[in-house]
Amino acid sequence: MATDLAVAARPGIVRAHAGRAWRFTERIGLHEAVVVVIAFLIYFLIRGSVVGRAGEAMVRGYNVIRLEQGLGIYRELTLQSWIIDHYWLIKAMNWVYFWGHMPLIIVFAVWLYAWHRHTYRLVRNAFLASGAIGVVIYWAFPVAPPRLIPFSGFVDTMAVLDRVGYNAQEVQTFVNPFAAIPSLHFGWSMLIGLAVFWVASNRALKVFGLLWPVAMFFAVVMTGNHFIVDTVLGAIVSFAGLGIAVALDRWQPLRRGWAHLRIDRSRPPAPA
Repeated sequence: MATDLAVAARPGIVRAHAGRAWRFTERIGLHEAVVVVIAFLIYFLIRGSVVGRAGEAMVRGYNVIRLEQGLGIYRELTLQSWIIDHYWLIKAMNWVYFWGHMPLIIVFAVWLYAWHRHTYRLVRNAFLASGAIGVVIYWAFPVAPPRLIPFSGFVDTMAVLDRVGYNAQEVQTFVNPFAAIPSLHFGWSMLIGLAVFWVASNRALKVFGLLWPVAMFFAVVMTGNHFIVDTVLGAIVSFAGLGIAVALDRWQPLRRGWAHLRIDRSRPPAPA
């Protein structure tokens, strides 16, 4: 009899242990890290699968130049000329471009997860949604960045003065060199800046949230990695991802409410 009771209780014990294990991994962020890492690996692998389409990417790069000239906003060479003769300005822009992207995103993701969990989930979903949109555009319309367009006059500052960052961005398995449009480098910096400004109580962090996208804009343009049009489209795609994230966030309570309503309706009426 005791053996039968132990066998009957085993599924409940297993579920209790599983629940405790899940709560523990959620508290330390382990399962969240796995989801995000897998998502970004898929993102980089897909983005790096179109490196063989250099010809059409170059043509689109020239078309971007002509478009900006027609709009009167072709100022990238002028902006790069502001730093090209100043070693430390080039180093600063290279640092912002490379270390201010994925490494800084990881730092702020940990901070948001630890102290602002709801905002973290919102920003995470915005990153995943905008990344999915970006991957589709990268695959359908590869565009060469300014630094790779022949005879355009741009200097690849990462190649000249930052071998670590340059070698990292030239790993063909994970990086597509023809992913100029949209610039998620800039768009994601806007999402991070917005999140930091929204949740921070420290004035210095709020100022950082406002100024960081500005610094990233100049970095991606001055290093020859993006056109101005790229940053505009990067902002549009990133805010589209944020809109999707907000919609999902508002839909979750409704879904839980409908689930509870179905459960309540399925229960037999209580005896009088």
